[in-house]
Amino acid sequence: MPELPEVETVRRGLMPAMQGQRLDAVIPRRPNLRFPLPDGFGQRLTGRTVVDIRRRAKFLMFDLDSPDVLIAHLGMSGSFRLGAKPFPEEKHDHVIFKMSGGGEVHYNDPRRFGFMDLWAAADLASYPMLTKLGPEPLDDDAFNGKALAARLKGRKTSIKVALLDQKV
Repeated sequence: MPELPEVETVRRGLMPAMQGQRLDAVIPRRPNLRFPLPDGFGQRLTGRTVVDIRRRAKFLMFDLDSPDVLIAHLGMSGSFRLGAKPFPEEKHDHVIFKMSGGGEVHYNDPRRFGFMDLWAAADLASYPMLTKLGPEPLDDDAFNGKALAARLKGRKTSIKVALLDQKV
């Protein structure tokens, strides 16, 4: 399963290929990944521009020039592949993003444990899978030795178990 450092690497790799680019076409090749794709998934994304790509824990959030945010999770085996048009599709390429700059981004997930969702940007703080996450570990202000000590104070568990608890 991709962990936080790998997801951050994916985010950084997607930025040059997608940021500022219009999604000329978004083609879901199946109706579901781990969960069903939202109604009108491809139509709601087609024609939109990717303004920014952020990461929260192991979730990728694609800010768009619309009220929606595309939320993606890689699951156990998900990955994004980048290429120029025409870009050969592989068996497990489940979502194809055709970019205005001439490239393509394919979401590939052999086990289909990853997912994609669309959520209102104004209501992102209430997205169910994001509400119980702890502080962002790569944020020096929210996650430092002092903050960690305060969150662990009074706990009677090993450091490893405490750190695996994403709510700490």
